[in-house]
Amino acid sequence: MKQIKKITLIGRANVGKSTLFNTLIEQKKAIVSDVAGTTRDRNYACLSWRGFEFELIDTGGIDIVHPKDIEKDILQQANFAQNQADLILFLVDVKEGLMPQDKEIAKLLKKSGKSLILVANKADSNRLKNSVADFYKLNIGDPAAISAISGAGTGDLLDRVVDRLQAKTKKTINDTQYQPKADRPPLGSSSGRELTDTIPSSAEATAGRHDIRIAIIGKPNSGKSTLVNSILGEERMITSPQPYTTRDAQNINLKYKGSDYVLIDTAGIRKKAKVKNKLEKFSVIQALESIKNADVTLLMTDVSEPLGKQDKTLSDEIIKTDSSIILVANKWDKEKNKDSNTINKFIKYYQAFFPYLRYAPIIFISALEKQRVKKVLDLAKEVYDERFREITDNALDKFLKKIIKKQPPSRGKGNKHPKLYQLKQLGTDPPRFEIIKDYKSDLHESYVRFIENQLREKFGFLGTPVIIKVRKLKNL
Repeated sequence: MKQIKKITLIGRANVGKSTLFNTLIEQKKAIVSDVAGTTRDRNYACLSWRGFEFELIDTGGIDIVHPKDIEKDILQQANFAQNQADLILFLVDVKEGLMPQDKEIAKLLKKSGKSLILVANKADSNRLKNSVADFYKLNIGDPAAISAISGAGTGDLLDRVVDRLQAKTKKTINDTQYQPKADRPPLGSSSGRELTDTIPSSAEATAGRHDIRIAIIGKPNSGKSTLVNSILGEERMITSPQPYTTRDAQNINLKYKGSDYVLIDTAGIRKKAKVKNKLEKFSVIQALESIKNADVTLLMTDVSEPLGKQDKTLSDEIIKTDSSIILVANKWDKEKNKDSNTINKFIKYYQAFFPYLRYAPIIFISALEKQRVKKVLDLAKEVYDERFREITDNALDKFLKKIIKKQPPSRGKGNKHPKLYQLKQLGTDPPRFEIIKDYKSDLHESYVRFIENQLREKFGFLGTPVIIKVRKLKNL
C-alpha cells in the first residue's frame, strides 16, 4: 500500500505548533494554551493541498538543554516523529526572537539529514515580519513568515511544502501496523455471521459501515495509554504514574484481522469538583466528545482498586450517547492468588456495581503485561457487528406473541390493559425498534424494559444499546 508523505512540526514549547496544526487541518483537534508542555503525545491528521495528500504530525515542545521527568518522554515522541518525517517544519517564534534553544534544535535537525523548512511564526505585523531576517543565522534557508493564529502566510507555506515533497524522489513505504487515512470509506461488507431470524444488512446499513471507532475513557491512571501502546506494539503514547499525562484526544488508525480501527485515547477524567485547571477542562470536554463519535467505548477500570462513584458517572456519560460499551478490567496482573473462581467473583462484583450494564461484556486484561490486549479488538469487532443486526418481520411477530403469552403487557396510567399489535425494527447502528399498540391505553415502562431484555436474550445485541419507542395507533 502506498504511504502518504509525513510532515512533522518541530520546535520548542509555545512557538505555536499546535495552533498551526489546527489552522492547517481547519479544525480544533489539538488543545492550545499558553501553558508550556500542553502537547505531549504525537497528534496526527491528514490534509490535502493542490491535490497532494499528506499527513501532518504535531509534537510537544522539546527541551534539549534541560530535559527532565515527562519532558524526556515528550522529547522521545518528537524524535520518533522526526524519524518518520519526509519533511520537517521547524517552528520558531518571531516575537521572542532567536533563542539558544532554537540553535540547539537546528543543529540536531540538520544532522538528521531530513528536508527542512524554517517557519517563522507569530509574524503578525510588518514590524515583526522585518524581524524574520534574524533567523537566517540558523542557516536553514529562507524562513516562511506566517501567523498561525490568523492563517496569514499558511497558503504560501503549504505551496512550499507541496513543491518540496514533489521534488523528492518517490519511494514506497510498507507500514503493516497502522496507516492514517483522511476519510473513512465504507467497508462495504456485512459481518459475515449467518443466524436464524437474522437478515443480511440492508443497503442503508451496509453503507453506514466504516472504520470501527473505539473511544477509551476512564479515571486517571487506569491504563488507557498503556493499552494503546500494547496494542500497537510501540510507545505511541506517553505513559506515567503522574495523573493527567494524556491531554489531547488521540485518533490512531490501525488494521487488524482485515478490519480497520480508529483507537481514540483520551485524558483521564476526574470528578468535576477536582477539575479546576482550564487546560484539564478542555481535555475532559474532548474526552466526552470522543464518546459521541465512537461506535464502541471501552470503560477502563482498575481491577486492583474498588469501583467508585466516578466509574458510575463515566458509565452514565456513555449511556447518554448511542455508543456501545465494553467494561475493561485492567491490571489483572496485580490480582494475587487467583483461582478458577476468581474471575467469576469479579464478574458478579462488576454486574452488581453496574446493574444497568448487564448487556455489556467484561474483559479482564493487563495492558502492561500485554495480556489479552488484542482480544479487546476482537471483542470490539463483535460488539460493533451487533450494532448492525437486523431481525426479520416474521421472527419479530413470533417473538412478540411468545412474550405476550409469557407475560401480558402491564398498564401504566389508567385502567385499560394495553393491546400490542406489532413489534418492528426501524433501523440499525444502533438497533432501533417500535412497539405499535392501541391508542387509549398506557404501557408501563417496566414492560418496555422487559421487551428489551427478552430481545437481548433471544437475539443477542451484545454490548450495544437497543432503542425501543412506543407508538399509539388509532382506529384499530
